[in-house]
Amino acid sequence: MEPSNRKRVLILDINPNGHHPTYVRWLLESPLSQSANMIVASRPEMFEHPELKACSTKFARHVISVDSSLEKRLSDFTSIGLIRMSWTIGKAYRRAFAQLSKIAPIDFVIVPFVDDCLLGLAAVKVPFGEVPWMAITMRTMFHFAQMGVLAPIQRFARVRRFLFDRLLRQPSMVSMLTIDPTLVAFVEKYPGAGTAKISYLPDPATHHPALLPRAEAKQQLGIPVDSRLVLLYGEIALRKGVLSLLDGAADPTCPSCVHVLLAGRCRDRRLIEQSGSYQRLLSAARVHVIDGYLNGDQERQALSAADCVWAGYTGFYGMSGIMVLSGRHSLPVFASKEGLIGYFAARYGIGILVEQNRQSVIAALQQFAADPEFFAQAGSKSASLFANHTPAELQRLIAEKAESWVASAQHTV
Repeated sequence: MEPSNRKRVLILDINPNGHHPTYVRWLLESPLSQSANMIVASRPEMFEHPELKACSTKFARHVISVDSSLEKRLSDFTSIGLIRMSWTIGKAYRRAFAQLSKIAPIDFVIVPFVDDCLLGLAAVKVPFGEVPWMAITMRTMFHFAQMGVLAPIQRFARVRRFLFDRLLRQPSMVSMLTIDPTLVAFVEKYPGAGTAKISYLPDPATHHPALLPRAEAKQQLGIPVDSRLVLLYGEIALRKGVLSLLDGAADPTCPSCVHVLLAGRCRDRRLIEQSGSYQRLLSAARVHVIDGYLNGDQERQALSAADCVWAGYTGFYGMSGIMVLSGRHSLPVFASKEGLIGYFAARYGIGILVEQNRQSVIAALQQFAADPEFFAQAGSKSASLFANHTPAELQRLIAEKAESWVASAQHTV
């Protein structure tokens, strides 16, 4: 039989929400796709996402069926539920790999978000046989206390670290990328078995090279030109601290020039729209909404109009793609004190820190209205900090880590 000229690379990601489809698209558009046949294994909703539809000719699809029982497990965030979820997702990935391998050999596997399947991939000795694989971690937290990142102890922290270390010791696991620079610093300070496989991936974000003039963008959105506009972008949900923002903006002591733009898919619509603060801002025409997934032009318009971006999330301690996106466009942030958002904001001065209480948010909004120069300088610092957080850098790193392994794979068809 003739050797196959094009190797087969499998991308495994079952989550069609948040940044997941965007990461998958960036992987599909990497130089790796020019030398390999790309396969995406995911649930049906992933393939209906605009990001995947935009590059549908670049990959073959493998559908991971999600019945009612599996759906229930994927939405159970109790302690026991998280354990089941971690095992279930990893098992689904192993099954997808096995099914595809029966059709033709897989030469390399990429898991763009390994944090939700640690148990299912680490509990077995070789999750994908002897096929080399790499992953990206975005939620590893066991090192936070030693590195000065404020956060509570993560549930099952010791178990997570054990599983993480076990993954790194797998011979077939060839690279672990992390979007957290403090994890790289930690393993450099405290090296262990397999930690040499960990490399830093600057969390990428899209860059629009030419934003609209701010006044023009505000006019297009029906927002007063002289307003000070806070943008909450992406998933509009309680975990994003949306009620804290709305409560602060609706308070009588908040300057009336402060407006709020909610741009994205609204998960907790009823609770948000029925809140008294939302209703007061709506009556005063100080809250504005772009409902649903934003395409490139809409994203550009929202970023052009914004004076600052809200990243005052609650119960979230990882890296924020929205914070990076803001920095790529010279926008400062309102940042939660905890987690990597607070770490970056405090360390590099890219915005103002807020706590999840009304007085803290009001004080921040008052400063936002009174001191535009401070926020302009913070935006400039953010632009410098996140200058290399580009999709191209992700694609370069993926190709660098994967291509030698893909090239060395030998099989016949």
